[in-house]
Amino acid sequence: MGTLRDLQYALQEKIEELRQRDALIDELELELDQKDELIQKLQNELDKYRSVIKPATQQVHKASALQEQHRTKRQAISGEPTAFDIHELSHVTLPFYPKSPQSKGLIKEAILDNDFMKNLELSQIQEIVDCMYPVEYATDSCIIKEGDVGSLVYVMEDGKVEVTKESMKLCTMGPGKVFGELAILYNCTRTATVKTLTNVKLWAIDRQCFQTIMMRTGLIKHAEYMEFLKSVPTFQGLSEEILSKLADVMEETHYGDGEYIIRQGARGDTFFIISKGKVNVTREDSSNDMPVYLRGLGKGDWFGEKALQGGYVVEER
Repeated sequence: MGTLRDLQYALQEKIEELRQRDALIDELELELDQKDELIQKLQNELDKYRSVIKPATQQVHKASALQEQHRTKRQAISGEPTAFDIHELSHVTLPFYPKSPQSKGLIKEAILDNDFMKNLELSQIQEIVDCMYPVEYATDSCIIKEGDVGSLVYVMEDGKVEVTKESMKLCTMGPGKVFGELAILYNCTRTATVKTLTNVKLWAIDRQCFQTIMMRTGLIKHAEYMEFLKSVPTFQGLSEEILSKLADVMEETHYGDGEYIIRQGARGDTFFIISKGKVNVTREDSSNDMPVYLRGLGKGDWFGEKALQGGYVVEER
């Protein structure tokens, strides 16, 4: 009996062990599915970001003396811009239309809520807000007609509109919504019809103004990155072409007050140049585990340059 009881107990243990393994497998499969969804979401966001920048970069691409047909988004913006390009764009006077703080806030929030435009830089969004001009339509007016060539994007401040495609209703929209953005992002014909259900008040910007903002921001930012890179001793022996390629792949990242950028002991794989703000560099005291202040860094300073030489272990934070 004792032996039988032992076997039954061992069997129960094995069954429980298998159950736990099955539960772990289910949990890991769920986690894998979630990571797959996250990867897909990030890929979609990346595609949307590229689609926003692409129309603006096409004109810069055409103006380039190199005439390369297969540049990436960043290369099309930056590809060693001439002084003439930067000079011309930096002196373009964009239109400005005064708005109440409420209208400015509504336009900004509408852009940030739009899947195709929310990844623009804040400086670009601010210029778009300033350049948008007021438009009004009466009830039962056609704002956008499917199949027409479009050159304006709208943000609705007041009223309600109906969106249809091939005479089938898709949705209705109210204040705080962007529509017509595909016309200036993809340079395509209107994909749907938008009619007013009430009197509406809109803010609008045309494609030319929008692309000027995109190009100017890209070229000026590239020139700024080049100056930053030239100030780093590690890069002073590099050619303009190499520096330009480094500037092409640099990305702007924002950190809040008190947020850690890198931590001591972590593997460093990113090079940073400070374009705005200040950071503190500290090292953990092994005797009491307290951070010891080493120095402060500000605009134009850099850290993490060893990351470009194959990575490193952070000794400070």
